[in-house]
Amino acid sequence: MSVGDSDYRSALPVLALILILLMAGCAALPSSGPTPEDIEREIAAADPPDEVSATVDVRRTIDGETTHYTEDIWLRADGRSRVETNANGAETVVVDDGDDRWHYDPAADWATRLETDPNATSYLQGIYEQQERYLEAYEITGVEEATVDGRDTYRVTFDPPTNETIERSISVLIEDTEYVLPLATSEGEPAQRGADRVEVWYDRETLFPVKHAIEGDGVTLERTYRNLEIDGGIDDERFAFDPQSSTGNETSVETITFPSINSYETVDAAEDAVPFEVVEPSADAMPDGLELESIDAYEFHDENRTQVSLQYRTPDDETVSVTTSDGPRRFATGGDAVPVGTARGTIAGTDEGTELQWPCGGRYYSVFAESGFDEETAIAVGESLETGC
Repeated sequence: MSVGDSDYRSALPVLALILILLMAGCAALPSSGPTPEDIEREIAAADPPDEVSATVDVRRTIDGETTHYTEDIWLRADGRSRVETNANGAETVVVDDGDDRWHYDPAADWATRLETDPNATSYLQGIYEQQERYLEAYEITGVEEATVDGRDTYRVTFDPPTNETIERSISVLIEDTEYVLPLATSEGEPAQRGADRVEVWYDRETLFPVKHAIEGDGVTLERTYRNLEIDGGIDDERFAFDPQSSTGNETSVETITFPSINSYETVDAAEDAVPFEVVEPSADAMPDGLELESIDAYEFHDENRTQVSLQYRTPDDETVSVTTSDGPRRFATGGDAVPVGTARGTIAGTDEGTELQWPCGGRYYSVFAESGFDEETAIAVGESLETGC
């Protein structure tokens, strides 16, 4: 054995010790993690999984009043979904089987059935599209690793623009009335609220938003997905719904059908497509800045009714719409009696604005003025219509 071999062998334990120390040192070094740019690319590129099921814990506080409820959800990328909500002991069930969307109130034993819009965004797809909208509107200001209900996540902080306000609602996950948090004062006026903080915890593997938090002027909202299963195999029976078998009773079912909608470039073109004359407001009666934005004809098949709506918009996005119809609206807003020319109508204020409506000569007319306008605007526009009354 040469001297060189002996020196090499005697040095092995020392080399091994140095290697162990170096490896230990590397393991102890903190990981820098992904940058905001990395996360932005990953969120933008993420696709929804085929299936998601979870219990969603929802907690919201508005002006010191806290509401807490849970939702058991089963979602599929093909659009089928089931949401069972329990709020203070009151239960509701919403099931979309791909053809029909059921809303069921077990306590009242009452259900509504709506035909599923084939072009509508699915609940699951909408969750991911909401994240893309955050990227378009906000800036990512922080990324850190975190854990939510045992899942490894990225906690991402979005910084809203300083002039961002939430006027009437916060659309949290999807643009659907069931998942919108309304914001209004006790007097019913729209509340102007700013979003100071938006945070989302994304599952590291799928970029699914397992937690969502908003904080702003007197408002906090959190949605946390617990017992989350992704592509766990959901039984098809989850998306089948028969209201009669839910209680064994004769459940009251109301069927609602979506109208057919056609848009037109001119009032004359819309008038040629419907069996009645379409009225237009006088320019003198319209507030300054309103411009005709859209002309839409709606055919309500279940009501045997057609209407044409003209929508006018200001540069500040305040709207006034004028509608002519050949039949009464099924869900018309009530209100106080008011004269409109020689006709008698009703006027009502809602969180969204003022609605004036009245019948005349077998036709039905309405004017809706958004909350930025007063009742006098709706009345002036209505009285300017040449309806023959």
